[in-house]
Amino acid sequence: MSPLICYEHGIHAFDAGYVRPMLAAVHLVVENGRAAFVDTGTNASLPSALAALEVLGLTPDCVDYVMLTHIHLDHAGGAGAMMRQFPRARLVVHPRGARHMADPSRLVAGANAVYGADEVSRLYGDALPIDQTRIIEATHS
Repeated sequence: MSPLICYEHGIHAFDAGYVRPMLAAVHLVVENGRAAFVDTGTNASLPSALAALEVLGLTPDCVDYVMLTHIHLDHAGGAGAMMRQFPRARLVVHPRGARHMADPSRLVAGANAVYGADEVSRLYGDALPIDQTRIIEATHS
């Protein structure tokens, strides 16, 4: 696991492990023993996410939300894997991204067209679908 960076007010971050060190980060917000992740990185970020929880004395059951700033695979590719590990969590995503999180096949197809299937697999792993009943569409209002 990359070192956990601890900011004030229960905000933490760790390197997502994407391509090169410090290119992308996953943030973890903790308050009163409850947690929310902001962005997920790729599937390769999951072990660091679990380790961060452990360092903070939390379990996967303490995670209430996984929030995505956007659905590019370097920020959201690990969302399906995280949601499988965090059974109580709800995914918060922009309405335009919700369908892609429930069925990431079009995201993966687009990335495959640009980078090739082998490179997409190497960079991101398998983008796993998320049950629509666990997705909250965050609107601007």
